[in-house]
This record gives sequence, structure tokens and C-alpha cells, in this order.
Amino acid sequence: MVVAPKVFTSVIEQKPYTCIAIGPTGVDLPSYLLQGQKAPGYIVRPGQPPQPWYWEGLSIAEGMRCLYFEKINLFSITEIATTKRKKALGLVRELAQGLTTLRAKFLDLSSNTLPLWRVWGIQEGGFLILSQDLADLFSSCAEEDVRYNMISAWVHHGIHTPFALSDQLTQLLYYAAAGFPPFGAPETREDGFRALPLGLCSTGLEQDSTSFIDATLRLSLSKQREASGNMESQKALSWFVKATENLQWNLQERQEAPTYEEMRGVSTSASFLGEQKKRSDRSVFWRKKGWIVVSVAVAVIVVVWFATGRIKEALAPPYTAGMAAQEVIKEYYYAQNELDLQKMEASLAKRVKNPAAMEVTNLFVSRQTRQAYEGITTQIDPNTWIAQGRPDLLEGTFLYGISDIQVREIDSGTYEVSSVLHSPYPYFEDQENTLMKAGETVIFRYRQVQYFTLGVHKRGWLEITSLENRGLERMDNLMIPTFKRESKPIGTPQ
Repeated sequence: MVVAPKVFTSVIEQKPYTCIAIGPTGVDLPSYLLQGQKAPGYIVRPGQPPQPWYWEGLSIAEGMRCLYFEKINLFSITEIATTKRKKALGLVRELAQGLTTLRAKFLDLSSNTLPLWRVWGIQEGGFLILSQDLADLFSSCAEEDVRYNMISAWVHHGIHTPFALSDQLTQLLYYAAAGFPPFGAPETREDGFRALPLGLCSTGLEQDSTSFIDATLRLSLSKQREASGNMESQKALSWFVKATENLQWNLQERQEAPTYEEMRGVSTSASFLGEQKKRSDRSVFWRKKGWIVVSVAVAVIVVVWFATGRIKEALAPPYTAGMAAQEVIKEYYYAQNELDLQKMEASLAKRVKNPAAMEVTNLFVSRQTRQAYEGITTQIDPNTWIAQGRPDLLEGTFLYGISDIQVREIDSGTYEVSSVLHSPYPYFEDQENTLMKAGETVIFRYRQVQYFTLGVHKRGWLEITSLENRGLERMDNLMIPTFKRESKPIGTPQ
């Protein structure tokens, strides 16, 4: 069951207001989010321009810290799985049409996910879309289960950025029919984001609609690019609106939605979930325990990688074979975020040096050793950290990786790539004595520019024939609060 913030009416200063709970009363409000002018939200309705909307203030009501504003009859978008289920298709299509009218800067989809606590339905029609400032406020104050259900449960890795909103709204249709997010369960995420097919959930949904949802959630990158091109994500929703125009929705309302776990008792889905549980358990075992064995030979494995990687490359096409030039380049950075040297160098031509090889190797060995002996993963992908609402870090962990990748073609076969590098290491001498307060860690950020040249391998696939560092510019450091392991356990909500 998806846990959403509570919305209710309360009398504040002798006047009735609509309130949305943002968290328990004991949570301190982050002062930097409350300074300056209030950013507007917008009320969107199909066929009408967005209407600016402003909140009144913050207060304590019904034992919770709340955001309050002039009365408006709201409902959480999560109700499409229960009391609004009969109208779910129409509501999601209406939301899609409304989102197309908003500016990309307001939506701020840097994480490829629109947090659900930004989306509120209006009983009389339309939607209220809250600002990103308020989303940050929710993320700072909300309890962990609410934060997970509003953000992390909807993260789908490997999505073509312009297609991200179309994918998320399709997830909402899946959720309305099945009762749970398609990628919300830990087993699904451990199984490479392989969702339980809606067709196995015995929902009773009309077949064409079921097939559309299942097919869209596993759409290939090439098909995603074909559907959305290079449009802004909210503009690309025109594809979603058109694709769902003739779908039928024959589901009825209900008071309570089934859970992912309850699907294990459904005959049509039990076999799939049983096999998924086995794959997930194997993945978890090797991530948490398997490295105790592997770490003994990790030094040897690193050497073998260098010796055998080139041989394999000569005998078999890289996993990037068939990808377009910009996707080959982005895969290089995705592999860097995973500390996977073999994947980073899969598409490099012979004699092309990987400038990040030594750093990635050192971080990989350090991460795997500590994971084997301490049971913690020290390196965190900054994209995941941002998507989860920039939470505090476990003491001893750090951010490392690339975000905000922008690829620009300079001429035929040559590309300029601008990105943001997050690292625990200072790259400039005067940064080495950066001061930190107790209970925080520093992450250095740099705007880096690299040039890639791509050519065609004699066997037909694109490969990187040169890779050069062209610029490294320091950005503001991140001072991130930390917590000790014994005082605040973390993990995916069960």
C-alpha cells in the first residue's frame, strides 16, 4: 500500500484552511528552504493556461507539521488505486495534458522522476502541482516510508530522459490497476527492474489497456527515443496522450488495494514471483555476502581484467554494439558510476586510454573490501542520492559519480560532453585543507568537459577512438550531514 501525506481541513487563526501534512512535529524545518520569496505552484486544467497558486504558511495541526493554504478540495493522486480507480485512466490523461502546459524549469525533472507529493487532484477537476521548493520541504521532513512511496518507488533506471514522464504516468496506470507501483518492491529492483506483468495480476482490466501498460514499461531505448525524440519530458507527453486516447478502462473503485506480497497467493502470478524471488535473493547474497569470498582474490581479478578484457573485446562485440553515438558515450559514464571498469572500457578502441581507470579501480577495491568485511556499500551514485531527496549519509560513505550529462556534437564523429563530477577527493591543491564540521562530510563537485571521437569498428559497431579531458572547473562543495550506523539504520522500507 502506497503511503501518501494526509490532506485535511483545519481551523488556523480562526479561519478554516486546507492542510497537507509534511511530517511529524519533532522534525526541524530546514531554514534555507524557508528563506526568500515563495515559489508558486500551478493549477492546471486541460485547455486552460496554468494558474499560479500560493501557499499561506506552516503550522501544527492534528498533531502534525502542516502546510496550509486557502481551502481547495484536494485528493492524493494515490487514490487512483482505490476510491478514484474507476476514473484512473481519465485522471492520468488529464494530468498528462496539464503537465504539457508547464515549463521544464518549474518541473525540475533532473532526477527523471516527479515526486508524487507534488501532484494533487482537485475534486472539481484539474490538478494542483506544487513547486520543487515544497517538494524539498516534504523530502526533508517526511518519514522514511512516505519518502520512499512518494519518490523512490517510482524511480525507473535506464530510461531515455525525454520519455521519463510518459514512463511514470504509465506506472500510475499500472498502480491504479494492480494496487502497487510496478518497480516499488525490493525484489523487482534487485531483479533489474523487471516488473510483474500486469497481465499476470488478474485485475480484470481490458486486454488492450493491459498490453499497452506492460509493453510501455519494458519499451526499449530505441522505441523510447522514437516516441519522445529530444523534446522536453513534459512536451513528450503528447505521445502518451495520443497512445492512450482509445484505451478502455473497465475497473471499479475499491476501498483497499492489494499489495505486491498478496500477489504470491494469486495463481497467475505466483510462478513469476517465485522465480523473481530466487533471482533477487541471489543478487542480494552476492552483493552482501559473496564478496567475502571474492575479496580474497580481488587483486588478482583486477589484473585479469586488464589482461583478458582486450581479448574478449577482440572476440565479441561490446554490449554497446547497436547503440547510437550519444548512448555509447552515456554508457561510459553510467559504468563509471557503477565503478565497473570493464563496462567503461567495453566501447574503447585499442590503445585508447581511460583517464578515470586508476581512480575507478582504487574506489572499486576499497568499496568491495569494506562491503565484505563491514557489510556496507561506501560509494553512492549521486544520481540515486539526488533522486532519493538528498538524504544524510552514513558515516564513512561518500558520493562518487557523474550527473547532469550533456552531449553536444561538434562535427561528424566528435562530441563535447559536459557533466558534473562528484568526488570525495579534492583535485585542486588549495582544496586539501577544506574544513568540515563534526557530523558532516564534504563532497567536491567539478564541471568537467571531455571530448569523444567515435568511429566505426571494422565489424560494424561504433567505438570510442579518442577520449580527452578538456576542462575541469570547480563548483560549490556539498557539505552533507552524516549519521552513525548504530543510531540511524537505513534501508529500503519493507
